[in-house]
Amino acid sequence: MAKHVLIIGPSGSGKTYISAMLRRQGTNAPDADLIGGLSGWFGAGERQVTYPENADKEFLDNHEFLWDRNFLSKFLQEQQNDVYLFGMSGNVFDMIDLFDKVYFLKTSPEILAQRLRHESRENPMGRTDFQLQNTLNWGKKIEEEAKKLNIEMIDANQTPKQIFSAISK
Repeated sequence: MAKHVLIIGPSGSGKTYISAMLRRQGTNAPDADLIGGLSGWFGAGERQVTYPENADKEFLDNHEFLWDRNFLSKFLQEQQNDVYLFGMSGNVFDMIDLFDKVYFLKTSPEILAQRLRHESRENPMGRTDFQLQNTLNWGKKIEEEAKKLNIEMIDANQTPKQIFSAISK
């Protein structure tokens, strides 16, 4: 039976980068953001909307990035091999029962800020000063929740090889 492992963390923790590196090496390590139909930004009345690159306080206070539980459950059931899913959503803690193991990529707020502002970053989250502060605050909040749930912390400053070694045990 295939093992289902979820790797979460705040924006800038390296989920996309590590996932891409592992996929290039042949590991079934999808980036949740690249799985069509899994996620989206939702506003009032559960209406899906497009994320604006310069999202402001009003947008972020009134919208949430969510995963579709039914879609994720079906996706995992269809996996023939072990899957190491990298991603984060506003309702991720409602999904952890779908996984055999969950890990949290942890790094300092200073490194997160540096990564969020790096010119090579394609994800627009964190580009404006407001988005950066909002993302760092959310990162702290989800880390606290992960600790309450006894989710194992992984040092996000390690190499993808070191992280894979830790999550594949």
